[in-house]
Amino acid sequence: MKKVVNLMVVVVMMLTAMMVSTVTAETYVTVTVEGETVDFPDAQPFIDANNRTLVPIRFISEALGGQVSWDGDLQQATITYDNKVIKLVINKKEISVDDEVQVMDTQAILKNSRTYVPVRFVSEAMGANVEWDSTNYIVIITLNRDTVDLKGMTNEEIIQQLQEYPYLENNYGIDFMEDDEWLLNRYGQDKIKEFVGIGKSYMETFYNVDYKTYNKADYIEKLKWFFLESSSWIADDRIQRDSEEHINYWADMVTDKQISMHTEFITDETCIYTNGPILIRGRMNYIIESCNDMEWLRKYTRYGNVELGKEYTCVVDVEISNSAKNAHEKWETAERLLSDEHFITPIKEVK
Repeated sequence: MKKVVNLMVVVVMMLTAMMVSTVTAETYVTVTVEGETVDFPDAQPFIDANNRTLVPIRFISEALGGQVSWDGDLQQATITYDNKVIKLVINKKEISVDDEVQVMDTQAILKNSRTYVPVRFVSEAMGANVEWDSTNYIVIITLNRDTVDLKGMTNEEIIQQLQEYPYLENNYGIDFMEDDEWLLNRYGQDKIKEFVGIGKSYMETFYNVDYKTYNKADYIEKLKWFFLESSSWIADDRIQRDSEEHINYWADMVTDKQISMHTEFITDETCIYTNGPILIRGRMNYIIESCNDMEWLRKYTRYGNVELGKEYTCVVDVEISNSAKNAHEKWETAERLLSDEHFITPIKEVK
């Protein structure tokens, strides 16, 4: 996942005053997913008064491959994961998984303006296994990585499958969602093709590299087209870099880490929708054939949390935004620019 922050636009966010639950006897813990320590940059997991480990919902959900939205009016967090919809309400012990309600032995809370949830209940709702190292205070999460049989499926069948996943709610609690037909009526067929083409082209440009044959200068110029110069970029390593710096950093790593990666992003004009920004849904099929530092790659991008030489797949929403272009920008860009990548399903191995 990458998130782009436009430095030229002032984003005004409405913050709802929220009561913060009091938590006593806090003990801070470490959380690992597939052996990798989850980075919680500004909000740490802890053990609550009920002797349950609570974690910031966004970071743990994204580490497992899910996406989180927040409804401030309902005080409700929603996790979308592999065609599942998981809902928790602040200060309530109920957790809803596809409208089936279960009762937890503790509750989701707000603390220091962060939503904390019980790690075991949320992780298991997302299909993961959870173990507890009581000596070292480590939560150990492992994924049940299912396989997917795509053999014999046509692109039309894959597109139909993509349309069955629920749309991703926005992160601002705004009730707005429109499908491809609404966008078609607003923008017309040519623009819709252009927007979908931007999403597909980005995925197949960024994630198709071969250190043995690629031309670094040409590759950098192609990537610049998807971003404003006056923006910054946050990858899964949680490091924020200016767009130009980050493009060059990734291009350097392709050579330094000897990365060879081949990707196909399957989508079409029926897989576009909007919840504010425009999102293009697609199935990403990819193989990482070479990398001499998989530990680095796993931290830099969740796509790297795989084994070399095997084919993997996941459903991803590519978010593009209408960012105003300024006269001083140094390079030409697309009409809609990359804002984020949202994992709709976990990464699964292809049979």
